[in-house]
Amino acid sequence: MIAAHCGTKSGPIDPDYFRVFVEMTVRYPNLYGDSSAFNVPIRGRRIPECILEPLASRMLHGSDFPVPVFGHWAWLKRFVTWQDFRRCERLSNIIEKDFQLKRAMGFPAETFTRIHQLLRPVKRE
Repeated sequence: MIAAHCGTKSGPIDPDYFRVFVEMTVRYPNLYGDSSAFNVPIRGRRIPECILEPLASRMLHGSDFPVPVFGHWAWLKRFVTWQDFRRCERLSNIIEKDFQLKRAMGFPAETFTRIHQLLRPVKRE
């Protein structure tokens, strides 16, 4: 099961269920969260917790395309360096920019490939 956006809120007055998501990952070993739209300030504030264990191994990549991707807030919050911010801002492909920013923020490489092992087809004989 995948909790969209790790239960983070999408607007200033929306409820934030991130803590509920974290508690549920302890009880449900097959619960994962995705990083969709984490390149926007309101959701991205949870990144420091999501790139560390035990949550890091429960994260899946999500782009939430076509949500715009901006690295400005991540640089201002010091989630990425100036050099990484500038490098990513030059990318024209927003899915690539989203990926590169998340890697620069510290999301492990497995975040972007884990879905394959979870959804791989079962061989039937």
